[in-house]
Amino acid sequence: MLSSGLDNLLADSLHSVIKDNLGEPVYKKIESRLQDRYKITVLESIRDFSKMDATLRELFQEGADEIEKKFLNNFISIEPAPSKNKTWITIHDQSLANLIMASFSDSDKRKILNNLLLKEPTLISDIVKMCNLTKSTGYRMIKELTNNGLLTEIGYSLTSDGRKMNKYVSLFENMQVNVVGGKLDLKVQINNDFLKQSQIIQNHPMYMNFVEK
Repeated sequence: MLSSGLDNLLADSLHSVIKDNLGEPVYKKIESRLQDRYKITVLESIRDFSKMDATLRELFQEGADEIEKKFLNNFISIEPAPSKNKTWITIHDQSLANLIMASFSDSDKRKILNNLLLKEPTLISDIVKMCNLTKSTGYRMIKELTNNGLLTEIGYSLTSDGRKMNKYVSLFENMQVNVVGGKLDLKVQINNDFLKQSQIIQNHPMYMNFVEK
């Protein structure tokens, strides 16, 4: 089962969008209910979006749909690609677009991301070798990319001495970058298997329009 690197990528920026859209009083109300019911923060509930969704529905009932539609549509939009198992996501949030571009602007991280495009899950040791990086630099870059959600850990292999060595895959399969009116217009192509593991995407109003087609 694929882990949701996509939710890791989206969570921090979506947290800021939700706070800005709902305003401080409503945000505090949600924060208090999440703590009482689940003992988690708002950010943690975004990474486990079913809890955010349940809390919004408890507090706002049928109004929860409009609240989620507002901040999710302003954050990203989703459209199917011609290939049946691919999806394009347009990043409207500038902080998220900047985070993604900053990773590709770093030469070492760019090597890793470019080398993993369209590849099967790859051992961390093989990634370091193919990118011609030192072990310490490669492992550190891979950890940062995984924490940010741009890489996803999928499976492992056992070394000769019985240790587990993790395998990683890139979240993106393609990317288009334009600058429109001084703002980044960033589109990323993602395999649908990643979308199916993302609670954030599954709650997006556009998702059900095409996922079953």
